[in-house]
Amino acid sequence: MLIILLLLAMIFNVGAQMILKAGISKIDMSRIDLDTLFKVVTSLHIWIGAFAYGMSFIIYIFALSKGELSKISPVSQALTIIGIVAVSVLFFNEPVTWFKLIGIALLIAGTVIIFQ
Repeated sequence: MLIILLLLAMIFNVGAQMILKAGISKIDMSRIDLDTLFKVVTSLHIWIGAFAYGMSFIIYIFALSKGELSKISPVSQALTIIGIVAVSVLFFNEPVTWFKLIGIALLIAGTVIIFQ
């Protein structure tokens, strides 16, 4: 049950960041003024992203109730980082580098070790 909660929290977290990135890409952020702030605050993408973050938070709270913080937090963060790298490459055409691949391998190894 714990791993399902962590995976769901990660999916909502990564989804929120994807939606926020897509939404903020449509707004000219070259200057910060009231007009820009208004566009950000009234963006549907921003609100949907905030809702997805909220769902991630609620699911994460349930996960915290099921286990040790010293295991849950690092695993949750590693899953999110791995998800973000995958989404960045697949949907935002960001490059896959050796450093990213090595980092992901280390995260996976560390996550497995910590979760034991």
